[in-house]
Amino acid sequence: MQKKSLFRMFTIMALLFVSLQIFAQETTINGTVLSGTDNEPLIGVTVREKGSKNATITDLDGNFNLKVSNARVMLEFSYVGFTTKSLVAAPSMKVVLSENAQSLNELVVVGYQSQRKADLTGAVAVVSTESLKTTPDTDPMRALQGRVAGMTVTTDGSPAGTGTVRIRGIGSINSSQDPLYIVDGVPTTRALNSLNMNDIESMQVLKDAASASIYGSRAANGVIIITTRHGQKNDKVDINFSANITAQYYSSQSKMKLSNSAEYATEMAQAALNDGLDPVAYAQNYGLNLNSTGGTPITVYNPATGKYSNYTVGGYYDGYINRKKTILYSDTNWLDAISQTGIMQNYDLSISHATDKSSVMFSVGYKNNQGILKYTNFDNISARINSTFQLTKEIKIGENVTISHSNQVASSPMENALKMSPTVPLYEEDGTTFSGPVGGMSDRQNPLRELYQNRDNNLETWRIFGNAFVELTPIKGLTLKSNFGLDYATGFHNYRTFTYYSDIVSNNIPKTDTGQSNDCVWTWSNTANYNFTLAKDHNFTVLLGTEAVKAIGQSFSAYAESYALETNDYMWPDASTGVQKAYGSQGSNTLFSLFGKIDYNWKDMLLASATIRRDGSSRFGKNHRYGTFPAATLGFRLSELLKKDWINDLKLRASWGITGNQAINNTARYALYTADYGTSRESSTAYDLTLQGSGTFPSGFRLTQSANDNLKWEGTTQYNIGLDFTLFNSSLYGTVDAYVKKVEDMLISPAFLAALGEGGATWLNGPSLQDNGMEFTLGYRNKTSFGLGYDISGNLDFFRSWVTYLPDVAKGSYAHTPTEDLVQAKKPYGSRVGYVVDGLYQTEEEVFASGQPNARLGGLKYADLDGNGIINSNDQTWIFNPVPDYSWGLNISLNYKNFDLSMFWQGVMGQDVYNDQKFQTDFWSLTDAGSNKGNRMLAAWTKDNTSSTIPALTTNNTGDEGRASTYFVETGSYLKLRTLQIGYNFPTSLIKKVKMSSARFYLSGQNLLTIKSSGYTCSDPENGNWAYPHATSLSMGLQIGF
Repeated sequence: MQKKSLFRMFTIMALLFVSLQIFAQETTINGTVLSGTDNEPLIGVTVREKGSKNATITDLDGNFNLKVSNARVMLEFSYVGFTTKSLVAAPSMKVVLSENAQSLNELVVVGYQSQRKADLTGAVAVVSTESLKTTPDTDPMRALQGRVAGMTVTTDGSPAGTGTVRIRGIGSINSSQDPLYIVDGVPTTRALNSLNMNDIESMQVLKDAASASIYGSRAANGVIIITTRHGQKNDKVDINFSANITAQYYSSQSKMKLSNSAEYATEMAQAALNDGLDPVAYAQNYGLNLNSTGGTPITVYNPATGKYSNYTVGGYYDGYINRKKTILYSDTNWLDAISQTGIMQNYDLSISHATDKSSVMFSVGYKNNQGILKYTNFDNISARINSTFQLTKEIKIGENVTISHSNQVASSPMENALKMSPTVPLYEEDGTTFSGPVGGMSDRQNPLRELYQNRDNNLETWRIFGNAFVELTPIKGLTLKSNFGLDYATGFHNYRTFTYYSDIVSNNIPKTDTGQSNDCVWTWSNTANYNFTLAKDHNFTVLLGTEAVKAIGQSFSAYAESYALETNDYMWPDASTGVQKAYGSQGSNTLFSLFGKIDYNWKDMLLASATIRRDGSSRFGKNHRYGTFPAATLGFRLSELLKKDWINDLKLRASWGITGNQAINNTARYALYTADYGTSRESSTAYDLTLQGSGTFPSGFRLTQSANDNLKWEGTTQYNIGLDFTLFNSSLYGTVDAYVKKVEDMLISPAFLAALGEGGATWLNGPSLQDNGMEFTLGYRNKTSFGLGYDISGNLDFFRSWVTYLPDVAKGSYAHTPTEDLVQAKKPYGSRVGYVVDGLYQTEEEVFASGQPNARLGGLKYADLDGNGIINSNDQTWIFNPVPDYSWGLNISLNYKNFDLSMFWQGVMGQDVYNDQKFQTDFWSLTDAGSNKGNRMLAAWTKDNTSSTIPALTTNNTGDEGRASTYFVETGSYLKLRTLQIGYNFPTSLIKKVKMSSARFYLSGQNLLTIKSSGYTCSDPENGNWAYPHATSLSMGLQIGF
């Protein structure tokens, strides 16, 4: 019995062993892989039998089947942007992968479709939008200044706060260089300052042609894609509120250093003494008495005696500076008089909810900017609703509509404020009449009066912007979508000019300028997206589509003079008793496009795409109405080949593409005529064919622009190579890009062709240029053992540009020296030609021997470049390059427990600035003698101050020292602390008691510090003219979630 039992046991064990061996040879493991973030299936996850090459990938539903050698083998699940997971094989596996802390798997919008960030093969910058939520800027583009390598944003301090954006160098000469903005699939070229910052969910900058070519003829200058927020699936309704209040002011680092009255009189007297004039008599021209019995004492160097002379400054007319004795001698700082601490307010509220079948979000935002300049204002309120509904398994519909209202009061008194003499008071003696220039001063408006009388001259704008779509999914992997977008804006203004009287400046005719504009752009796009897999490892996405765009613009305006009453309610054109004129115009253009794209992915290792777009535009003639814009990209993920634990992602990519530019007038290709039935031979356009000399002119028209049916698209070809990397558990990350950008057939309208006679002006294709550049982004993020988290990232970019071709008919229209033009010199567009200044003349002998007409002691000495002993136009050379050496930005973010700190630095190196303010600050009479010149010229050259580099002051500029020269070209390199912010997140245990999900308070400052080149004489390198200075601002804000 015992032997039989042992035999049975041995037999069973043998059979079990054999069956296990058989099972091990034929086992197939199946399962599903899901994302731990949203529990959605992951497509293309690599499932590998560990230690072997046996692998497969998941299908569109996240499912996989893999034959393995052993039922208990270890399987490895890897997917770019997710943490790799190893599990023991089991039947019907359900695997959940967690995203990396800094995921490469996020979806980014790249043109009619979304892609994983990890799969991008073009030069696409994915912009963090977190900083936008706390910025006081009214325009999202201003907030991106310095944050994207290869994108330059220039701004001023106006209340409307719009930024000028340039992507990758110089893109055109006469056509627009603005990028194309795509907001929720709807293209727009209008300013984005009516967009609610907190509504922005994501932003992508398409920099190379391969990425942007899907948008064809509008994409030569790059594309910025903005996607707004939508409802997120949650068990409850999400409510978010934010508030931001900002105080802004002009600091000393941004203001021109103006002269007070004593300094002003000193400069005036010095100019007179240098010319051998009596300063007392000269000052009388400006209402001043330098021998006043009671006034301001000054000391001035007298070159005739070699000693300093003392004077006392007051009003020439018994303390007044005008004959009528209504304007008292004063000491006014006009910039302080027109400015104030401006207050900006931003409030945002959003309510959202989403389920498996629907998503709804409603938001409302309000922003108000009481400008730093008195009586200026920008006010905007916007409301947006975004909803999607899954009607059936196959049909989804949705819409996204924003309605905004803006009211803007703007004025431009800055130049008058900086130039008005400090001796002029704000008001005349009666305390109510605005004062103004006197005597020999230039006619100039009182800048405070300008602002005050303009306070109700507002531009009111309504805008409706949005889209509606229907989406069909008839079969697995195929999505059909039809999207209709609308961008409609209407603006109205009634600008009133009131009468005023103040000594030599007056206006005795009240006027109105009333107008309305209506602009409508509709876009209808239809796309088909199909995702499919061949032979397990070959993943394809095919996009086909059409798009039609129609833009219509209308404007109406009326001008009228003379009113019985000067009130806002009365001054409308129909109440005028004088001149009345009316104007109106309409323009439109149409664009129709066909496009297609195919993306290929092999095992997440080899990535490729090809794009083509065919555009037809009404802006071009029948001979070149259509343009074709192809592109191709290739990417290779080295990390999938190397399989190193410390390499999270390493991708090499290359691209090529062609884009176009059609941003010209709608009438550029047409013949244009004008009619002006004047009574004089000079102004009339009538043809005096039979009544020659009689003074009577029959009706006629004159050709002002010749037609050109051969006008064609500007074409931009770009080549790009790049490297993306994420290393050491996603701690070290960055990108490197190098590009070549060639622009050909640029659209120009050379003004000089009018000299050829009637119709000489015409639009042509002509110049070409090339930009070569590189862009770098590098960051490191981690957390210390004691809990301090940090993320330090920086970007740097540079480019070099030069004109490669100029047609013969246009060469005279652009900068050139006597011996070479832009092409021959390989200079960029925007370069300037002028004289080289070689110091100042120090002796009369040096002046006499100079060969320079009207040279003067202490005046500018121009270099004799051709060595012939004479200073003339042949001594000109290249003096100004508009392209900086490089630009950079540095962002530092720290967090510890509930606190966070961030700062952003931005700078430009090797930047030439043509300092227009120097015409004013360094010369008494070069422009506008008698105006405030600033106190810099107190250090001007005299015989007692020969080391000065500022020319000697003179009352009469006979030496033509305002000619273009290196004296006005300065190095405008700078480093700015753009933002410094500290925040505190309230503890969850505390806010839960009041039913909140999150609460954060923060303090921040903008433009707190500027470090500039020592040789730059203006206050702000970003403002070398008379524009708004850049303000410094301090903010506090609160962000709350329920």
